[in-house]
Amino acid sequence: MKERVIYLDYAATTPVDGEVIAAALPYYGSTFFNPASSHTLGQVAASAVEFSRRACEKALNAERGTVFFTSSGTEAVNQAIKCVDIPSNGKIVVSAIEHESVKACVERLKARGHETATVMPTADGIITPEAVAEAAAGGAALVCVMTVNNIVGTIQPIKEIAEVAHAHGALMFTDAVQAVNATELDVKQSGVDMLCASGHKFYSLKGCGLLYVREGVKIRPLIDGGNQESGLRAGTVDVPAVIAIAEAIRRAQNGVSEYNAHAKEVRGAFLSALNCGEPIKVGAHVDDILLVAFDGIDGGRLAVALSVAGVCCSVGSACSAGSATPPDALVAMKHPFAGQSVRFSFGKHTTVEQAAHAAKTVNEVVEKLRLAGK
Repeated sequence: MKERVIYLDYAATTPVDGEVIAAALPYYGSTFFNPASSHTLGQVAASAVEFSRRACEKALNAERGTVFFTSSGTEAVNQAIKCVDIPSNGKIVVSAIEHESVKACVERLKARGHETATVMPTADGIITPEAVAEAAAGGAALVCVMTVNNIVGTIQPIKEIAEVAHAHGALMFTDAVQAVNATELDVKQSGVDMLCASGHKFYSLKGCGLLYVREGVKIRPLIDGGNQESGLRAGTVDVPAVIAIAEAIRRAQNGVSEYNAHAKEVRGAFLSALNCGEPIKVGAHVDDILLVAFDGIDGGRLAVALSVAGVCCSVGSACSAGSATPPDALVAMKHPFAGQSVRFSFGKHTTVEQAAHAAKTVNEVVEKLRLAGK
């Protein structure tokens, strides 16, 4: 990365921590064995995988044997929604601010005959338990609400929503992909039945995610072929990636307080130096995601201009990059400047100096665009 470029898109992906790389490295070389092999060397790798599984379960306060490894958060979402054992016509309740992968899976089930109900957020981006209860009235099979929104950073009341879901006979699934760094995840305390996460969002390798499935919840394989992952995911386990995600989630969950203190300081430095635009007001939120609206300036054009000026940010999810439509979360919140906003997301390597310098660059670029009539 060029030294002059300031990266403020950590919500899209994070660099891999050196300690995480160090933990995974031996499994690319000296301990390269297939964990499905029955011989002694294969069982060395198998033991490492199981040790990592238990580490992930401990990080989530989950029971033994309830975490399964996937190739991504999106795969975990697909398995949780498409493969969980629910009635063939059961109602699925989903929030309007979910990630594209969740929405796509729900649409697929809708096409198969499931009734669906969409829960709209409040104006400040919160999905309330009351709104979920209204949508689930008459009974439901599955409720899907993300833990932390990836666009506006709102923290949802998952424990209370899970209680509502269970009261209406539904299972509760939460996408926690954006939540691992800044919130303490406890599946027993929250009461969720399924949860997913993705390593590259919390300083681990790309291409590895995890799915928590509460003991007793029946779920089918998404990928057929072999008996890996207790028969729930065929395919040779990516041992280095599994080692990495376990080390990364352990470090992230142990460091939530320190991470949040740093994110708050960086966010403050950015906002103090910013003299244009209006931070979009939201309810309970993480500090590492900040959405700013710029009246009269297209968010996409501004993001491109900022990239040229040396500040890397985005207008929404990396999974929808290139889309001309405003972020769904802002549209659902009915924000008047949905198409005129830019997301800045900070990480543990973002310095206060970088944040302040980036904000000053934003000021300069916005002024130029306004003078140019854009």
